[in-house]
Amino acid sequence: MSTDGAASELYLIDGNSLVYRAFFALPESIATSTGFPTNAIFGFASMLVKLITDHGVVPTVVVWDRGSSGRKELYGEYKGHRPTKPDLLGQQYPHMEPLVEAFGYTNYGVDGYEADDVIATIAERAKDAGLAVTIVTGDRDAFQLVDDRVRVMATSRGITETKLYGPEDVEERYGIGPELIPDFYGLKGDTSDNIPGVPGIGDKTAAQLLQRFGTLEEVLDHVDDVSGAKRQENLREHADAARISKQLATAQREVPGVELDITAALAREPDRSRLREVFREFELRDPLRRLEEALGDPDAAAPAPVAETTLPATLREGTLADTVSLKGELTVLVEEAEPPEGELLAAAPWRFAVAGAGGAVVAGGTDSPAAVVAALGDRPVIAHDAKALGAVPANLVHDTLLAAYLLEPARRGYPLRELVEERGLAADLEDPLAARAVEAAALAAWQREQLQDRGLTLLMRDVELPLVPVLRAMEIDGIRLNTHQLAEVADRVHGELRDLEDDIYRLADTEFTIGSPQQLGEVLFVKLGLSKKRRGKTGFSTDARVLQQIRDEHPIVPKIERWRELNQLAKTYLDVLPQMVDEQSRLHTTFVQAAATTGRLASTNPNVQNVPVRTPLGREIRGCFEAAPGNVLVSADYSQVELRVLAHVADEPVLKEIFVRGEDVHTATASQVFEKAPEDLTPMDRSKAKMINYGIVYGLSDYGLADRLNIPREEAKAVIDAYLARFPRVAAFIEGTIEQAKELGYVTTLYGRRRQIPELRARNYQVRTLGERLAVNTVIQGTAADVIKLAMIGAARSLSGSHPPLRSRLILTIHDELLFEGPPEEEAAVRELIEREMLAPWEDRDPPLEVDVGAGRTWLEAK
Repeated sequence: MSTDGAASELYLIDGNSLVYRAFFALPESIATSTGFPTNAIFGFASMLVKLITDHGVVPTVVVWDRGSSGRKELYGEYKGHRPTKPDLLGQQYPHMEPLVEAFGYTNYGVDGYEADDVIATIAERAKDAGLAVTIVTGDRDAFQLVDDRVRVMATSRGITETKLYGPEDVEERYGIGPELIPDFYGLKGDTSDNIPGVPGIGDKTAAQLLQRFGTLEEVLDHVDDVSGAKRQENLREHADAARISKQLATAQREVPGVELDITAALAREPDRSRLREVFREFELRDPLRRLEEALGDPDAAAPAPVAETTLPATLREGTLADTVSLKGELTVLVEEAEPPEGELLAAAPWRFAVAGAGGAVVAGGTDSPAAVVAALGDRPVIAHDAKALGAVPANLVHDTLLAAYLLEPARRGYPLRELVEERGLAADLEDPLAARAVEAAALAAWQREQLQDRGLTLLMRDVELPLVPVLRAMEIDGIRLNTHQLAEVADRVHGELRDLEDDIYRLADTEFTIGSPQQLGEVLFVKLGLSKKRRGKTGFSTDARVLQQIRDEHPIVPKIERWRELNQLAKTYLDVLPQMVDEQSRLHTTFVQAAATTGRLASTNPNVQNVPVRTPLGREIRGCFEAAPGNVLVSADYSQVELRVLAHVADEPVLKEIFVRGEDVHTATASQVFEKAPEDLTPMDRSKAKMINYGIVYGLSDYGLADRLNIPREEAKAVIDAYLARFPRVAAFIEGTIEQAKELGYVTTLYGRRRQIPELRARNYQVRTLGERLAVNTVIQGTAADVIKLAMIGAARSLSGSHPPLRSRLILTIHDELLFEGPPEEEAAVRELIEREMLAPWEDRDPPLEVDVGAGRTWLEAK
């Protein structure tokens, strides 16, 4: 082995050590959008990126285990306690060496030998060739290789934190030089490799003995001089084990068959194009971003034989009129230009780009982005977040944001640029807005294939796309808020808050920040000595359930609960909403489609979906939402839709019959579970039944049920067991759903919405049980979410297409409730229309859905 290269440094990476560390350091729920596990790939790639970030592109050899170097023959139990390779790691392992190749590094291994010994051999020969060597590993026995030409970069916490060790660092850490590390392990052993060592001797004692006597052999020769009779006994009795342990821990520096061409290794550099391809394949978004930053100018990186995908297009600077001349399928992107610093955003000109199927692109400016959309007429349109365009295209055939959401519902965000870069779909245009138009068209083509492959095409076509104009119209309409009435409520609430604060300070005999969990915990559990229930990250928990459990221990607790309720409502609604109304006193929320993994809609700025209804004050706040003068509000609410979905998907005849007979489901469930006549049930019986009914939907455990009802865990388990025994089809549905999710890696709703459940493959019990809850809940809650979306689409279409035309409009959606506004003379027709459209998505399914419809001047009256 020789080198003629000009490089002076070589990195040697213990591949097995780093891959295993990455796998066990990161959650096993990390996976691609198709469910392929990637926690080890993500972690290993992140380590390699960190090396480039911190040290630049350095010639690197990644060494892999190919055997045990004869240690198994020397000591049969060597590494014998280690479990077999976890299945999730086994799936990822074949992709590690190709990943290394893409980085421009050399994979190497010698049959029959461990990576440690091959690394030691290469390090010796590299030194002879005049190279400085850095060994990257998680194994501390590699410190024996450290000298003036060899350093060890040891991983510490996490996956990317490292510390560099030279001779003086090893001595500072262990109190001995690197050459004594095998002796050190001979005395103390190594549990990770099942090296026995000598019982009763740990790090500190082993170091002290070696400092005093010099080597393991010298220690064994001077046992009589060692302090402590028990220690002397152990050293005599386990002397042979100590010698074998030293031998097991000693790296072999002359492994036969090592024929690595260092010259070739030194000449290799990263294949930037291949790296992008691999990182995109495994959806390593953040590591790819950091890698691109670390590599810098593409010209500075290694050659890329596999060309990036480029999308040629011609660019014409144009005006609004140019859009109508384009033929074929269109892509439209409308964005605001960045305003000059200091200017108002509203004063900024709008930029638009339209790409035709033939590749022509029009880019220009307009004062009216809605006019761009209008100019497209009935032409098919692709957009990214079409709802944000202001005016939704009349013939929206694809939305790249919504498609990305359907494909990856658990993703944190869907920026177009990021989605495009992941697929390598770069457009060759100088104008960035025009480039986005072309890239969106290419991304849409790829997404359509993926949607088809995963059975999501109908969901996109029939649910998500038709919902876009419905939501946009709701955002534009908004809902009227009686700000004068709300101000009266706010004044009264702030007065009560001040009184509560005075009472709390008096009862605590001190002033403190009531909203601080740490300070509150100090007052409740230290100063007042109340019962501690659960420990949180920063001390004992003071959450709502804990306060409920200690409510009777001190009069301060119910006052804190009331203060929290009022303070939250004041901060969220009373003090904020009046500042957000327009000149007609209407609030305009933004509905978010690409949010919840179950498919449920979210609401933001403001969030109108969390306006409370169960408390007196919450109902007062709802009473401040009103119809415009001359109008009336109509509220339509599904009755226990998720429990009806459960009865259907579980095909549970007893539960179905309860709904068919129109009985109160919680009372009927309690009667079934506790085997009592309805008239003999106590309020607690019904509360338990209600909690478990919804607990089944949300995956409530016996611990959770006990915590919420403040009953013993054994009683909670007995209640759950009795429920599942009385409703055996529900139990079978839960078990079957979990098993199918484990097999497929995902679950689907009745309408085809898909969610990956990688948590089910985790070794950690808590993570696995979380996955089980998610699997069951997604089928039920996701199906309910699809139902109400279809109901919204149907209701909006029927209102706009009715004859004679109706002026009533859908203005809000709140989980299982829809809120409409219109003239009172339309109320009867609207009631009939709403009920029909809300039942239509569930037609011919059993049990039937039920809709409660009410009307009134305010939201509270209508509800």
